[in-house]
Amino acid sequence: MNSSTPPAQLALPGIPDTVDTTRVVDEMVRRASSMGYESWWRRAESVGFCAHPIQLTGTEDYGRQQVVWTRCNNRRAHICPSCSDLYARDTWQLVHAGAAGGHHDMPAAVADRPQVFLTLTAPSFGAVHTTTPTDPSGSRHGVCRDHDRIGGYRRCSHRNPLWCSTIHDHTDPQVGQPLCRECYDYFGHVLFTWHLPELWRRFTITLRRALRRHLKAAGADPDDVRVSFLKVVEMQARAIPHIHALIRLDPYEDPDQTGWESPISATELAMIIQHAARTVTLTVHDPTTEGGVRVIAFGPQIDTQPITAPTNSTNALTAEHCSPDSRALSGRRVARYLAKYVTKSLADLGISVRRLSTESIPDLDVSEHVRAILTTISDLADNGVSGIRRWLHTLGFRGHITSKSRRYSTTMTALRQRRATWTRERYAKSTEHKHNPDRRHGDDGNDLVAWEFDRAGHASSVSAPSSSARRYVGSTGAALPAKHYCTSVVIFLSRYPMASREVRSADRQTGKSYSRQEFTAWLVESCERQHVAVTITNPAVLADIATLLR
Repeated sequence: MNSSTPPAQLALPGIPDTVDTTRVVDEMVRRASSMGYESWWRRAESVGFCAHPIQLTGTEDYGRQQVVWTRCNNRRAHICPSCSDLYARDTWQLVHAGAAGGHHDMPAAVADRPQVFLTLTAPSFGAVHTTTPTDPSGSRHGVCRDHDRIGGYRRCSHRNPLWCSTIHDHTDPQVGQPLCRECYDYFGHVLFTWHLPELWRRFTITLRRALRRHLKAAGADPDDVRVSFLKVVEMQARAIPHIHALIRLDPYEDPDQTGWESPISATELAMIIQHAARTVTLTVHDPTTEGGVRVIAFGPQIDTQPITAPTNSTNALTAEHCSPDSRALSGRRVARYLAKYVTKSLADLGISVRRLSTESIPDLDVSEHVRAILTTISDLADNGVSGIRRWLHTLGFRGHITSKSRRYSTTMTALRQRRATWTRERYAKSTEHKHNPDRRHGDDGNDLVAWEFDRAGHASSVSAPSSSARRYVGSTGAALPAKHYCTSVVIFLSRYPMASREVRSADRQTGKSYSRQEFTAWLVESCERQHVAVTITNPAVLADIATLLR
């Protein structure tokens, strides 16, 4: 073994620092050498190494019970890296087909239609710590809240400073936290989050009405234009959602029509969107105010960027509301940007995907800012805001992360059906039907099986920690047996091959990482220690082993 052998304790993805990772790797080696491993591996590979596969059971015509696995299709990266990666790729296809056309039954002509990338943010409910980029790339940051920018060394009524001389980066846990929690309007924060889906619906109505007025004033027929859109909701660092949307104008009758010319340009559409977003409001019930009502509206930071068609790179973007770098904005870039955010969840804030109870709020491992939001939700539920307590686990947001109008693009269901058809056809071509050569596709109507849900996740002997086990570890500090973590590590390393990148720990504070060569050396050591032979097929890992044995 050479000098590059890593220390005894390495950071494995998804494994707490309190767990002896040497034992985890030992369990990986032992399981990889067991008799049933190849069968399990083929089944796990068939669902893309999904971390929580859905197990279905059914009985065929001959009375034999069949068991199949299918993906969980969870978009959250911390729940299932494999399915969230696939969800992001499907989102890219969804957005790009609607922005550029030419695939997934979308005409290429949509790329020449007026399109605007819109960002709607929440209003300010109090000063928070933030990153302040000093260059367009965002790689450099300035002072959080310079005293010169806010008018001196001022303090709030609670004697807390309103300035911050710290330079924060995106990994700083202080980002998004209020400078003074007593001053922060938590009721306004929660009510905006709760009513955001309705505010967006009102915005789409206002936009269509404003567009009709503009077309009538220009002498065009307002019934010849249809508004199509796709939106993605992203949670900001201050734990409040904002909206990214791609809005497009289409011919009303036939969305596949070619040669259609829009009566307005993308720049004009951007200005109409700006006006609609700044004027739309929603009056809601607020038990904390004297009048019992509050007016909800979007924040002042509204950004509209016209999309540049790939066939017209010289499209000038002269609207005063468009950012300077929006000239490079294309449908491909927007698709990549939106796909990056759909896999995020509230796990970064310490919130579980399961429903929460108000009794658990004091015991959650979250920031005081998030705890105050959860407490406010509970208070509003006790004061007449019906149903909000059911959405504690989403911090009060009750809408869809991704949604679109009917004719914007293809659908997630269509993408999944196409993938399933391709998989079946590929399997049929590669399989020899010895018993019945005439059946070439293996999916005729006589073999239909009524599948029923059996369970979700891997079997208990090979599964990663369940949610109850995670809560047990968090409350007692005890370490679970290594076998509980084995499968999650195997799936992670298999889904993200070590051939071209480092495998990084999920621990953001320490930033621990190890190279592919270090992990290989550690794996070989574990094999030698247990006198076990493991078959490795990854060419990059084989090359590392050959280097170690020289």
